[in-house]
Amino acid sequence: MPTIFDIKRFALHDGPGIRTTVFFKGCPLRCRWCHNPESHNTEPEEYPDLRQVDGKEISITRIYGKKVTHAALMEEILKDKVFYLESGGGVTFSGGEPLMQPGALIELLEAAGSEGLHRAVDTSGYAAPETLLQAAAYTDMFLFDLKLMDPEKHKACTGVDNRLILANADRLLQRGAEVIFRIPVVPGINDTVQEMNDFFSFFRQREGQFREVHLLPYHKTGAHKYRRLEKEYDFGDMETPGDEWMQRLREQIESAGVLVTIGG
Repeated sequence: MPTIFDIKRFALHDGPGIRTTVFFKGCPLRCRWCHNPESHNTEPEEYPDLRQVDGKEISITRIYGKKVTHAALMEEILKDKVFYLESGGGVTFSGGEPLMQPGALIELLEAAGSEGLHRAVDTSGYAAPETLLQAAAYTDMFLFDLKLMDPEKHKACTGVDNRLILANADRLLQRGAEVIFRIPVVPGINDTVQEMNDFFSFFRQREGQFREVHLLPYHKTGAHKYRRLEKEYDFGDMETPGDEWMQRLREQIESAGVLVTIGG
């Protein structure tokens, strides 16, 4: 039974067309800029909160995450099947890291496929190769995150180095999987000249094996979640990168011969 922390209907930035995005709970990375801290732990989490009722503050307990049956999830996903089929959309499994719950993920991928739905998996790429390739057999598209190219800097910022991630990216490309690489652009972290040159080299060396890169500007909309969960957040004062800077990064990556989109 999968553990999820959110379901987003009518999603427009998690793959083609109109989609439903299912967010799995649990992630092996601890990205310092993560805007979904409630996704880190695999089990549901309780936190205290205050609610205004008739002008009074009432203390309540909120819960991030819940265990759901595959049947219940598919019922929710299929509510918008007509919109998927008309728009070329489908279902996206995100997180957290959906590959941390491989059995549940693969069962849902199979069920979605039997309904004729387009299936996307949004992943950090940090997973056992056999798990990744097993999921690939039932996946139409991977949204594959690349955080940083330098392995030591990657480890300092996410808790793990990126050698397994990059190797898994090549495994998917060699298999002929459809992969869109996504880079969360975090000012001063991975938008430096060196990092962008390394991204450029990575894409240039794999030109023709994939079709698109998404540059996702950092945002701090998740800062309030850290306060609720009583977790530290180092990026609360960081600003979203400006349009002009994002356009410069776009042009640099595009020169590697790939299509680049700002945003999903």
